[in-house]
Amino acid sequence: METRTEPIRALLVGAGNRGRDAYGRYASSHPWRFKFTAVADPDGARRARFSAEHGIPEGRSHGDWRALLSAASPGDLVFVCTPDRLHFEQASAFIDKGCAVVLEKPVAASVRECAALETMAREGGSRVVVCHVLRYTAFFSTLKALLDEGRVGRLVSIDLQENVGYYHFAHSYVRGNWRSAERSCPVIVAKSCHDLDILHWLAGSRADSVASVGGLAWFRPENAPPGAPARCLEGCPARAACPWYAPALYLTSDEGWPASVISDDPSLRARTRALEDGPYGRCVYRCDNDVVDHQHAVVRFKNGVTASFTLSAFSADISRDIRVTGSAGEIIGNLKEGWLELRDFLSGSRTRVALNAPEAGHSGGDDAMMEDIAAAFEGPQGAWDIRSRIEASIEGHWLAFAAEESRTAGRVVMMDEYRAGVAESLAGERSDGYPHGEP
Repeated sequence: METRTEPIRALLVGAGNRGRDAYGRYASSHPWRFKFTAVADPDGARRARFSAEHGIPEGRSHGDWRALLSAASPGDLVFVCTPDRLHFEQASAFIDKGCAVVLEKPVAASVRECAALETMAREGGSRVVVCHVLRYTAFFSTLKALLDEGRVGRLVSIDLQENVGYYHFAHSYVRGNWRSAERSCPVIVAKSCHDLDILHWLAGSRADSVASVGGLAWFRPENAPPGAPARCLEGCPARAACPWYAPALYLTSDEGWPASVISDDPSLRARTRALEDGPYGRCVYRCDNDVVDHQHAVVRFKNGVTASFTLSAFSADISRDIRVTGSAGEIIGNLKEGWLELRDFLSGSRTRVALNAPEAGHSGGDDAMMEDIAAAFEGPQGAWDIRSRIEASIEGHWLAFAAEESRTAGRVVMMDEYRAGVAESLAGERSDGYPHGEP
């Protein structure tokens, strides 16, 4: 069989943080593997910057993604890195055209749209990759291998904690693009669908039931300090005692994330203007946010494994901690610090595994996923063995939406019933084969 000798022709929809800084950066440093040949983004500055970095001519740089769709050819690889509520319309259009799609998580903003996209990919034989980059980290890859080798005996339970980081949560989920479930989707979907995917992947089974509790405890108007204005730069009397005081987060000498997000111009003057006029300068207690700042979910899988997941805004570090228990031992670990410790019950030994993974790019997961995609395209025609293909990794989305259903309805969600209800809903509303619009 013939193998690919030219770089993979790639198209980008959305030249923001993920599109440019993760996937565009990888292509720039691996030009023999990927070549971005067209881009679509409504922001002219972002579009022009990405085009200049990748040598994209003006005629293949578009403000409207539909122009990119018209120019795409079957077999092109399209990266969809746009706001959550645009994913379904854009991904389904490129799938219909015969393109392969790399889709940022979450796959879509409703469980019905997620289910429909998975059905489209499976029934149409389309190649769709979900950016569940945690699967590709050395941390979780090594943990999965240890479990598959039986190093803890029979797997019993998993406890995963996602510490979002006080400043990260305020940036993205109080002031930022994911602050509203209506504009984006619930935080357990937007932020943690790939954590729940990890639970499914490690457990090696589909879920039987999900229960969840949580709420918006702190970032509310009634918790604002006395006299706090609508914006931090309007003379807040509590600025010295507030961890979320915007100038301390965005107007320092550090021009990297999150400061890089608030303005395309990194100058201090431009960032100051962004705080004066944009969403990132608002008091965290006076925003239009409604997503929860803490949530807990408990999952029972069909093979008997149980798992718990905790998401919290209230942590000093951005990190993930895990504890996996089995009949013969346990494994604990910290993703940010890059270590796992295997504890054997019989011998009493404790073996520390140092992973030496980079902290950037989701601990190396971004680049490893790109390498997996490249290997699939560079291999024999027709080969498609991607670790995070949609058929293998959509379960994390099912779990996330079911957890939110449990939290809001105050009940345990039985997954078979939940899936059947979604399937019945889809069947009842299809007119052209797949749903469109709001959940």
